[in-house]
Amino acid sequence: MMPMDEMIAKIFIIAFLVESIVLHEMAHGYVALLFGDQTAKRQGRITFNPIPHIDLLWTIVIPIVAYFLSGGTFIIGGAKPVPVNPFNYRRPVLGDICVSVAGVAVNFLIAVIMILLLNIFHFVSGNPAGTLAVYVLLHVALLNIVLAMFNLIPIPPLDGSHLFKYLLPQELRHSYEKIGRTGAGFIILILVINIPGLWNIFRSEERRVGKECRSRWSPYH
Repeated sequence: MMPMDEMIAKIFIIAFLVESIVLHEMAHGYVALLFGDQTAKRQGRITFNPIPHIDLLWTIVIPIVAYFLSGGTFIIGGAKPVPVNPFNYRRPVLGDICVSVAGVAVNFLIAVIMILLLNIFHFVSGNPAGTLAVYVLLHVALLNIVLAMFNLIPIPPLDGSHLFKYLLPQELRHSYEKIGRTGAGFIILILVINIPGLWNIFRSEERRVGKECRSRWSPYH
């Protein structure tokens, strides 16, 4: 793609990523509501408006850290955790598991939708302008998969920890959950996202995606 096309594509990708994160958090709140907890609804968190979901750490600090650690190749982040009260769930354990899985499921669903749109676009469009759309769709799909996998890491307070804790003996669960409340989870998380191999995987995938875009749809190759 031309430099201007690439800049426009990145703007669209960031916009889609922000809304993907919003949908992730909305899913938590909505499923919690289905299980009887109205906390997220009362606090206005079941909304497409990204402003109530902004969090200093997850929405601002972590994306900046990820961007610079990856040399501008990779960005990931999150929103302010949706407030839920598991004591309000009609079925506490099942509710906790379903609420935690909901956000990840939404990210995987978005990725599937992007891939389906990409294939539909490939079959029906012969327009060279498709370069931009293809680049955006592929990256949004990839980022949503990464976001889902990131949230499945079993480090409190990530979603994966709410699943992993039920595999632990009862006497260890409180100490495990305390990791997230003390901030140790964030320190471990920074160490995890600084693993060079993660950046290498993403860089190689981005190069493959870009090459595929240029070879199949770009009029500039």
